[in-house]
Amino acid sequence: MIEVIPNWHPVAVHFTIALLITATALFAAGTLFRKAPSGAALTTAARWNLAIGIAVTVATLATGWSAYNTVAHDAASHENMSVHLRWAVATALVFLVAGGVAWLERRKGAGAGIALLALLAGGAGALAVTGWLGGENVYRYGLGVMALPKSGDHVHPGSGGQPHVHAHDHDHTQTDGPATPEAAAGNAGTARAPDAAAPHDHGHGHDHDHDHGHEPGLPQDQGPAAPAQGPATPDAAAGKAGTAQAPDAAAPHDHDHTH
Repeated sequence: MIEVIPNWHPVAVHFTIALLITATALFAAGTLFRKAPSGAALTTAARWNLAIGIAVTVATLATGWSAYNTVAHDAASHENMSVHLRWAVATALVFLVAGGVAWLERRKGAGAGIALLALLAGGAGALAVTGWLGGENVYRYGLGVMALPKSGDHVHPGSGGQPHVHAHDHDHTQTDGPATPEAAAGNAGTARAPDAAAPHDHGHGHDHDHDHGHEPGLPQDQGPAAPAQGPATPDAAAGKAGTAQAPDAAAPHDHDHTH
């Protein structure tokens, strides 16, 4: 026999539920429209669904009994399994009696009697309770489950949880530009912040020299011009603590556009 995980019971039980619920609905419809031309057809379909459903229920009970004795479980789940089993047997008996009553009414053209309708309604309600208890065996107690996912590993946004995160290694270490002298020396001094007006190279293949080295209020030829790239301060070069001297915002800078 083909192996089904965890067993054949989940396969058979869905046919039982579908066929018996459908039979109940068709008998009710056939009774409601018994004087209409479709009344006889609805009743015939209901009888076939009931007969096939009862036959499948025998297989459902057999596979359920096998699962009851083979599926690994603990004390709490055993209690729910036993309640589910009792409801399943009682439900099957109700539908079996209903099948006998339907057989006695087989010569009836359309519809069903009060006794048959009452048995079908009670059986359908009992079947719903049985299915609920069977679902608890799996979803509440984890019976017959071969593998459990890691909780929180994959959450969809619509479920109200945080979106799932897949592990990736990203190196966000900044590599563009040398570290400050204080950070390289490991001292506690304040690192020198880069100045927006510090000399920089645009490297566009043109050679331009913009001289902004005059102080405000002085003629351009009298202002003291600072070197384009002055040496680091003595404290910063020696790696000592202390605040580094920030370069003058008006210091000249060189745009190198050499071709």
